[in-house]
Amino acid sequence: MRATHFAGLAMAGLAHLAVAEDLLFPYMHGLNNSEIDQAKKLGYSVHVCASEDEWYSMKTADFAKYKGIVIPDPTGNTSMSTIKFLDDTKKVWSPAVTGNMVLIGTDPSFHAKWYNLPGAYAMMSDSIAHIATSKNGTGMYVSLSCYYQSVTSSTIDSLSEIGNFVVRGNISHPCLNDAHLVATSPAITSLNDDIASNWNCSVHEVFAEYPRNSSGGFEALAVALNATGAGQQSFADNTSGIPYIIARGATPLGCGNNKTQPEFGEECDDGPANGTPGSLCSDSCKCLTEMITPGTCRSSTTSSSSSTAMSSTVMANSR
Repeated sequence: MRATHFAGLAMAGLAHLAVAEDLLFPYMHGLNNSEIDQAKKLGYSVHVCASEDEWYSMKTADFAKYKGIVIPDPTGNTSMSTIKFLDDTKKVWSPAVTGNMVLIGTDPSFHAKWYNLPGAYAMMSDSIAHIATSKNGTGMYVSLSCYYQSVTSSTIDSLSEIGNFVVRGNISHPCLNDAHLVATSPAITSLNDDIASNWNCSVHEVFAEYPRNSSGGFEALAVALNATGAGQQSFADNTSGIPYIIARGATPLGCGNNKTQPEFGEECDDGPANGTPGSLCSDSCKCLTEMITPGTCRSSTTSSSSSTAMSSTVMANSR
């Protein structure tokens, strides 16, 4: 820990003795209240760290007390030093983040503050609701703002404990402005293609690589429509593009039709049973345990060396 952080750590630690609020926000230079305001409008209580010292003083258990952690957009910031605290402490906060996540390759707070765009408010509100309503523990919202917009390709080091994420900047001149949603969530109630598009730079970074396998994998939530190059994917509604918003806990288009479609990243599909106690298939059409073959998930009672094929639905006599 940096020497400068020792001052005031005792006082900062006292903040975590009380019952935590719903959502945690870090102390960030350039932070405005856009995401905070949206969280409060949704009915969530928030705690904003009073200083970087407070964030650095926190332990994994402190982060895990919250429904969600929000790393907001400091209005179109391009300086990586703004989120140095996130990289420095990733081994502490990452184990606490077991729930839904949303990673956003644009700057919604900037477009809300300066252009009052309905889509910017909807993106913040729906994404915060998604991470705060997770069934599996503390969620996390991260805006990449404009940090990587001038980088041809870069790994997101601050998220390396979660998985390998590679983003692309320098993606188009003029900017990519056609956005398309390719996944759903009960929390995604306001954002749609029309209001996510035509922001005069709707997209600043796209995801060329990200974890996709197993129940902890991510789904493309919104894509830069018809964008090409590294990261380009095809989707179940016959569209293609590169994801610029990805989410853990979202349901991709086509998932839930009782037909496993590995070409769209599905590992299983139990139809309406997805995500229910009797199924080994998640709401995202990913095996909760391990995929043996597409459409077949390994039962938790099946040894890893067994070749016995189990359907993605656990039958009563197999438990």
